[in-house]
Amino acid sequence: MFIDLDHFKLVNDTGGHAAGDALLKRVAVAIRGVLGPDDIVARLGGDEFAVVLKSGSAAGAKIAARSIIDAIGGLDFTWDGRPHVIGASIGLAAINANCGEVDEIIARADAACYAAKAAGRGCVSVAPDAQIVDGRTEPLAVAS
Repeated sequence: MFIDLDHFKLVNDTGGHAAGDALLKRVAVAIRGVLGPDDIVARLGGDEFAVVLKSGSAAGAKIAARSIIDAIGGLDFTWDGRPHVIGASIGLAAINANCGEVDEIIARADAACYAAKAAGRGCVSVAPDAQIVDGRTEPLAVAS
């Protein structure tokens, strides 16, 4: 999963980086709270996170992604008396034997996340499986 927070910039712009940092910590706890003990969560930078689900199906990944969106959207965050509401858009990419290197997987999930944002934010988009041609991964179109 590639997770990008929606409307996070407004928190930094109005509350400063201390507010943004405090909210990022709350987001990390919310993400961790809906995942299994073997799943991996990492902050990539800024307001972007990655999740690796250690087991499960594509359908299960969509359910987990939707649970993350709901958990982030449900955060009650107030800074200096001002409430802030954020959301999340998520791109999913499968990891399998022929899916390419880590940077290719992240790039596919990121492209799918971009499609989720373009579709109106607060949703999940799934990248198509990689197509291997002559031992190389070909560029992929994004499914929304």
